[in-house]
Amino acid sequence: MAWFWLALGAAALWGFGYTINQVTLKHFSAVELLLFESFVVFSVAAVYFVWRGDFHVFMHKLANPKQLALIILSSFVYIVASLLILKSISASNAALAAIIESCYPIFTVIFAFVLFGEIQLNLISALGYVLILCGIIIVKVYGH
Repeated sequence: MAWFWLALGAAALWGFGYTINQVTLKHFSAVELLLFESFVVFSVAAVYFVWRGDFHVFMHKLANPKQLALIILSSFVYIVASLLILKSISASNAALAAIIESCYPIFTVIFAFVLFGEIQLNLISALGYVLILCGIIIVKVYGH
């Protein structure tokens, strides 16, 4: 059950971050904000690797061409997704952007099946996806 609390904590922090970004984006462009956030992430990760002494292990993992390709692709996906959500927050507000973005679990199930042949869906999670989709439709049809 720890996964649930970790995911909920991440959701709370993302909500907090989106709220801060809504204000920050009044003074900085999405690219400027992403650049600075990336620099902070890089700095923190670099200190972590030096402190833990795991940098050589990480570099060894990157020597695998398949793993390197996947991590590069994942990085580009996150860059584009981050820019899109920041632009969405700028164009609407943090709450509306977050509601629409919350449909990503539906795409996760689709991509997990298409790319890796994994079925990550059961009856309860399917019900959750239907509710997410209903919420997005309500916001789109009746929202701002």
